[in-house]
Amino acid sequence: MSAADGIGTAQPAALGDPVTWHDAENGAYAADLALFERLAERHGGAIADLGAGTGRVALHLAGKGHSVTAVDTDASLLNALNERAASMGVEVATEVGDARSLDLPDRFALILAPMQLLHIVGGECGRRRVLSSAAAHLEPGGRFAAIVLEEPLPVGAGTPEPIPDVRDVDGWVHSSLPTGIRIDESGIRMTRLRQLVDPAGNLTEEQHEIRLDRFTLAELDRDAEASGMIVAGCDRLPSTIEYEDSIVVLMEARDG
Repeated sequence: MSAADGIGTAQPAALGDPVTWHDAENGAYAADLALFERLAERHGGAIADLGAGTGRVALHLAGKGHSVTAVDTDASLLNALNERAASMGVEVATEVGDARSLDLPDRFALILAPMQLLHIVGGECGRRRVLSSAAAHLEPGGRFAAIVLEEPLPVGAGTPEPIPDVRDVDGWVHSSLPTGIRIDESGIRMTRLRQLVDPAGNLTEEQHEIRLDRFTLAELDRDAEASGMIVAGCDRLPSTIEYEDSIVVLMEARDG
């Protein structure tokens, strides 16, 4: 779920190019790609990538020969994805839409919710809307695969590894530095310092905050049951510095 403006402009907005921020803060993650490849091979057929952004997952799977539809709330991120697909010589269908209220013309053998998407859709109500929407778009026997954080998480505050994510677009340098993480009963709050240096060397900066909901696997199981889905299995993802203790939960429509 994201909000962004255009891509690759010679003069980004005062706080930088949102597409570049998206790439800097999300584009390097790859720990889930091998898993998604295996699921794509196992289930065959069409794939939907929810919250696709600029195409980290969708372009990877399309490059492996799979039929992929990328869904995001932000048209400009999908425009960037389309440009990259064209430069790669692959096809990815794009649909502007909200994972909580999908209205796609096709049904899918595999629907993906990467990067903790279920943690940013508005709590229990939002999760159930995503699951209901996904169930309605699965082919018989299809699977919904969601990456979620594994509970229990340690309550407290800390400082992530002080390594900035940096991108340079037409001389505009975007640097995003993780500065803090706080976990409490209400959720997870991660902060980054975004610094933008223009071609003349002028620096502007702002704090950027991401909030994630917390929920247990038992709660997700209840959400699935209430949404016409059942949990069919789960597996642990490899840990990385930024994304630890994540698992993939596989679900299927109850009547599928």
